[in-house]
Amino acid sequence: MRYSELIKKVQLYSGFSDAESQDALDCMVESLAIHLDEGERKDFASQLPQELQNMALSVLPTAETSRQDMVEQFMEVEGIPEARAKKQMLSAWRALKDGISEGEINDIRAQLPQKTVAMLH
Repeated sequence: MRYSELIKKVQLYSGFSDAESQDALDCMVESLAIHLDEGERKDFASQLPQELQNMALSVLPTAETSRQDMVEQFMEVEGIPEARAKKQMLSAWRALKDGISEGEINDIRAQLPQKTVAMLH
């Protein structure tokens, strides 16, 4: 799926503007990539459009960021309240699930904190 199609999916699922949908998608890819080990991050990136591949591969997880709650990361990066952060995350996650394989989705879930997995149904 192309980058523009993923942005449109986020917009469809959320009702956000194009710009906010793109921000949500970009932030979700970065947040997921931070929580994945190197091999899984490469597998994830390989299924994304080029614009998102570069994003997923360029983030460098630190001990602090890889342990930080994803909702908190969204709130900080986007400067938005918790309810809005959760809506952005869920909309972007749904769009990503449409664009990458079920096996990859399961591999990603296996590396995320349980609290995040429970939220991303």
